[in-house]
Amino acid sequence: MFTITPILGQIENIPEWILFLGRFHPLIVHFPIGMVIMAAIIEVFARSPKLQSLREANSFILLWGALGATVACIAGFMLSKSGGYDKVSLKTHEWLGYGVAASCWFAYFLKRSQTTILHKIYTPIFTGCVFLIFAAGHYGGNLTHGSDYLTQYMPQPIRSLAGLPVQKKEKQTTRKITDINQALVFEDLVQPALEQTCISCHNPEKQKGDLRMDTPKMLLKGGKNGPILVAGKAEDSEMIKRIHLPLEDDDHMPPKGKTQLSDNQMAMLIWWINEGAPFNKKISDLTVSEDMKPVLASFISGANTENKEDKPDIINVPKADAKAIDALRKINVFVMPIAQENNLLEISFINVKTFTDEKATLLSPVSLQTIWLKMSHLAIGEKTITEIGKFNNLTRLHLEYTNITDVDLKKIKGLNSLEYLNLIGTSVSDIGLKELASLKKLKKLYLWQTKVTPQGAAELQKALPETEINLGDDSMSGTARLISEKK
Repeated sequence: MFTITPILGQIENIPEWILFLGRFHPLIVHFPIGMVIMAAIIEVFARSPKLQSLREANSFILLWGALGATVACIAGFMLSKSGGYDKVSLKTHEWLGYGVAASCWFAYFLKRSQTTILHKIYTPIFTGCVFLIFAAGHYGGNLTHGSDYLTQYMPQPIRSLAGLPVQKKEKQTTRKITDINQALVFEDLVQPALEQTCISCHNPEKQKGDLRMDTPKMLLKGGKNGPILVAGKAEDSEMIKRIHLPLEDDDHMPPKGKTQLSDNQMAMLIWWINEGAPFNKKISDLTVSEDMKPVLASFISGANTENKEDKPDIINVPKADAKAIDALRKINVFVMPIAQENNLLEISFINVKTFTDEKATLLSPVSLQTIWLKMSHLAIGEKTITEIGKFNNLTRLHLEYTNITDVDLKKIKGLNSLEYLNLIGTSVSDIGLKELASLKKLKKLYLWQTKVTPQGAAELQKALPETEINLGDDSMSGTARLISEKK
């Protein structure tokens, strides 16, 4: 136990097999804990004259407890080499663990000793072992869950008895944004997105990959593999590369099962980095392209251009072909499951710069499973829009800032399940709008910066009285013009 630590400490590049074995520490560590607690319970009950014979089992139990504690210490040290832990808490936990193993061995030999004097010091040594194991467990929990995990929901009377300060209510991490132009880019947009998806694993107490993302200084510093963002070059920033990896990829961030960034958050981060990753500037101080205006407008308090909280109707469909999904991912298309309990998919082209008609056949194998499709900012060919028209289960379709025309709208008028359609920044007009009258389930239609007139939208409203038709206006901070607003 005490000879392996300096040896490993001198190795600069820790072999993967050591890190692999270290991952067993959380599993192994519960064995000695159980042994020591069992021995403590036996010692208590054995004080009764009728149960004194139970003490004979404690030598055997302590032996296995000591062996387990030793193996747990070795595995724990191996695990610590993976990095990402607060150094002070880690060292405290480490030495408490060594103390558990040492006191457990000491208690075992004292228990087996036939000397009366040694028998007398067994009780305080073993009692110390019990206290050490609780202390080591507490600091181990702090490393995994954070220092306030145990006390976060502790009632105030108990906090007072424990000498803990009054629990302060968590401050609101985001302030309401009413004028997006006056919003501070980092404080109001970037930081809340990071707090929602990244900081739980990259904070002062838990630093996966030796990376902290809780302050601008730490964000710029990067982790063990170097900087994670390159100001002015989002495509070269490791942070952006990781969030664009397939969800199943081990290097994808945030990891599968954690809260993921929305498309608007990803687009905002890319824009922020390309603008030089400033930490103290307002949006009005930076260059905002036409295609970024609706993205930034979505962060205005109460904006609802994209509401991911809407739960889709569950449709029973077979699982999509894995090869078809892989083919899309090879060209940087995001293919993500809507939920674990069904086979429905969301497909996003946010990281795709060009998509030609030659690749349109890649969409066909997933047409049945796809209910959310995002093809914004692309030149969409005739074959591609024809394939989109075959997505019979589609409920959300993003075509903003594409080359979609009135003629193309004829090819999607058969999407009878469609509830959301975004045509912002396209050349569609009142003529093409008439084709959408057949979309009886349509709830939201976005037509900012198009050729559609209020009169044309009003005509469509007659055919679709329950649809919210949003014509927007030319400013990000202005109030959008709604033809119909559901109360």
